[in-house]
Amino acid sequence: MGIQARKAKMRLTYREGKPEVYKLRQLTYPAVTFTQLVSECANSCGVNPSQSKAVIDALVNRLVHYMELGHGVQMGDFGQFKPTFNSKTAHTLEETTLDTITVKKIQFYPGKAFKNMLSNLSITGASEALNVQEPDSGDDEDDGE
Repeated sequence: MGIQARKAKMRLTYREGKPEVYKLRQLTYPAVTFTQLVSECANSCGVNPSQSKAVIDALVNRLVHYMELGHGVQMGDFGQFKPTFNSKTAHTLEETTLDTITVKKIQFYPGKAFKNMLSNLSITGASEALNVQEPDSGDDEDDGE
């Protein structure tokens, strides 16, 4: 089925005159829970859910362990997880300290499986796409032009 989109009207509050513009928005659905995912993995592998959960928990534990050591972790065709950070710019070498780090994060680089999925992913208009939604706050950072 792919991703479903709807048309939405929004107001660009950061622009002079606050013009109304239109944009496609993704319809969102509830996330698949960890329990559901474990159950489906167990069924597809022919093991019981507790065994499947134990393997997934151990995998997550090892991911965290290696990333705490500063390593990226390659997960085959799934992709790579890499610990990284953002920092402020300093004007001098002396001002450049660990205190300039603003955000610690995990960067995900999709592997072949996700790249193939994205290249084949369909985007369709939802049935309510014909009805224009009301303006939202307009604070999306990607709502430039």
